[in-house]
Amino acid sequence: MVIVLKKQISLKWKIGRYLLLFGVFIILVMFIFQIGLLEPMYEQSKINTVKLVSDTIVNALDDDMDDDALEELVFENEVKNDTCIRYFRTEEGHTSDSYDMYYMNGCLLYRMRPEEINENIANALSSQDKTYLGISEANMNMPISENGFRNIIYTRILQDDDKTSIVMVYTGISSVGAALQTLRNQMLYIGIILICGVILLTLLLYKQIAKPLLSINQQAKSLPEGKYDPDPQTNRYREAQELNETLVKAAEDIQKADKAKRDLIANVSHDLRTPLTMISGYGEMMIDLPEEKTDENIKVIIDESKRLTNLVNDLLDLSKMQENKIVLKEEQFDLTELIKDQLRKYDVYQYRDGFVIEEKLPDCVMVRADQKRIEQVLNNFITNAINYSLENKHIIVKETENDGYVTVSIQDFGQGIAKENLADIWDRYYKVDKTHVRASSGSGIGLAIVKEILDLHHAEYGVESEPGKGSTFWFKLPVVK
Repeated sequence: MVIVLKKQISLKWKIGRYLLLFGVFIILVMFIFQIGLLEPMYEQSKINTVKLVSDTIVNALDDDMDDDALEELVFENEVKNDTCIRYFRTEEGHTSDSYDMYYMNGCLLYRMRPEEINENIANALSSQDKTYLGISEANMNMPISENGFRNIIYTRILQDDDKTSIVMVYTGISSVGAALQTLRNQMLYIGIILICGVILLTLLLYKQIAKPLLSINQQAKSLPEGKYDPDPQTNRYREAQELNETLVKAAEDIQKADKAKRDLIANVSHDLRTPLTMISGYGEMMIDLPEEKTDENIKVIIDESKRLTNLVNDLLDLSKMQENKIVLKEEQFDLTELIKDQLRKYDVYQYRDGFVIEEKLPDCVMVRADQKRIEQVLNNFITNAINYSLENKHIIVKETENDGYVTVSIQDFGQGIAKENLADIWDRYYKVDKTHVRASSGSGIGLAIVKEILDLHHAEYGVESEPGKGSTFWFKLPVVK
């Protein structure tokens, strides 16, 4: 099956597309509100105005405001809200009409025929809230207006036990046709300006955002070689600067990894060559000289074969751990007894090389872990201490139990590790100073194996070291009571 990957568009066109869509959206919203909804919103605003004015006058009538104050209130609302107001008051068989006071103000409400007024009042009385809103397409007593002028008359009735008040509020709605045409023209100009703005903004954003990324991408093509030289001009914003810093660090890590692999090849080649040379040499010697087939020479061949096996096993273990193929087989065992058993393997160093391995161990500490993997951790730590002890051949192996945990530490008094190297010693194939270690130091993968094993156990571990004074490697496991 062939998978065809869709080619992605460039950031410049993607930015332009999104900005264009945003511009179209803005224009569409403006078109809907200013052209499609202008007339109904204008009409609703007028309706709300006449209702508000009616409420104001009704409240004044309900409060029995005197005629002068009422006249001033009516005039103020007419001027302020572009309305016309007429009201009636009926009390104890007497009816008063604001017509007497405002007959000369030219309000359309005062030119309505009595039957038209009665019709509006009848409609208000028949409604549940005693109000009636009338909207007509023609001026009162006049033919239908050709320019779309409309009338709004809002009638409201207030009834008490002994009096009735009727308030009529009028306003007109002018045609918005001319205004809509003007808005259409404006929308055209706005659209042209907006498109030009989108193009300019796209080019600006491309220069500020996309161009530095393209430059970084071009420079990053040399990253597989461990090279990355960032251009200061690409640091135009924080994300680009952080990306440059990340790529610089990646280039350094690639260089370290490449150097580590070269060191691995050199170390493994050396570690393989020595036992192979010994095996081959002793084998050929025993073939050429039958009298040399001694137990001692055969033991040399066996020992060197074991060295080869251990090296290959270490490489396989590390590979499996990196691929998460190692499954722990946890069991409960005596950690103290395990340490003592492992230390017996190193008695030869005490007899042959004069090492002093001091034990500070309690009687019994039970833990639950993978026993064989903890053996690997102990042997790597102890071997590491022997290899780096130099002339001071004193090693301390100690167990300390505290707060439900046991800490195992292996201390040497050798060359120590510089502070800047402490973070690297757990890396694969890393060796501190290959010129000062013993010939049996191995390929530098021991501590990497230790790290993987202890990480699988979710255990704490670490190293404390000072150049010239030695190092202390430790790990911590929970105690099983």
